[in-house]
Amino acid sequence: MDVTPLTWIVALAGLVLSALLGSLQLIALLRPRAAWTVENIYGGSPDTTDPKAYFAFNQGAALADPVFWLPLQIAGSLGMLAGATWGFLLALIASVPFWYSAIWIYVWDRDMGFRKPTLAYWLIVWGMWPAFGVIEGAYCFARLL
Repeated sequence: MDVTPLTWIVALAGLVLSALLGSLQLIALLRPRAAWTVENIYGGSPDTTDPKAYFAFNQGAALADPVFWLPLQIAGSLGMLAGATWGFLLALIASVPFWYSAIWIYVWDRDMGFRKPTLAYWLIVWGMWPAFGVIEGAYCFARLL
């Protein structure tokens, strides 16, 4: 498959977001109950809910992302840059957690009172993940047709 400028943009954005997510989740795995982790990665406070459930929910994502999601995204992005059909397929598969997890995180943030009424929250903290997932998924799907 041809590697177009748009392929480079989508693949590199996937790698950048994977590096960001991987770094944050690594911190969450190494220091799961540190104040910085709670404030900057998990959001909210375990004091406002059941602390056991709060940490279990966040630690589940911290473990699932580097074990499942990030390898798919990294392999997909690299495969796209190599012009391999399997790369576009893996990137299509890896796009699903970007928007799928945004749905339950949206509900979690709403019901737990973590959501913030700021532009930074909606565009950066929450919005960039599902937006990229939809863009990557649509692009890879179109290329595979």
